Order: sequence, then structure tokens, then C-alpha cells
Amino acid sequence: MYLGFAFIAIWGYRKQYLEKGKAYQRKALWLTLAISIVFGALTEVMQETLIPSRIGSVYDWIADVVGSIIGVVLFYFFYRNGNILKNASFHK
Repeated sequence: MYLGFAFIAIWGYRKQYLEKGKAYQRKALWLTLAISIVFGALTEVMQETLIPSRIGSVYDWIADVVGSIIGVVLFYFFYRNGNILKNASFHK
């Protein structure tokens, strides 16, 4: 789930990602990764503290982090290899 979350989150940056320089691209990648990781941690804490029938788990959070990293890396490789992200119809 977090793979898709991170990929879709960075997808919102796609136009700026392609138009601006490397510094912006790194910032967008790291910001998306940070948001995904923090969101994953918050959901685990909320499960542990707010929902009586659920248990938060560090291992679930690690799976969220791994999924987020894979989502960001997939976006990066789509951009780097010049696949669909450089298609003008995807920038509208």
C-alpha cells in the first residue's frame, strides 16, 4: 500500500520535477519519502493507542518504509529511463 502511496504522492510533483533542476528533484524525492515514513509511523501509533482491537507494530512500520522507498525508487527510474513521465500528455 505504501508503495502506491509514495508513487502517487511524488506523481503530484511530476510537472515541476521534470521542469526544475536536480536540487528540486532531490527535494521532491526526499520530501515524499519523509511524508510516507511519518504517515506510516502515525498510523501505527494510532492503531496502538486509539483502536482497542488493533495493535501497532514496528514490523508493519518497517514494511511501510520499505514500500515507500520502493515507490519513490520506481518513480525515479521511470523518470530516469525516460518512459511515460516525459510524455507531454502526462503533464496536463
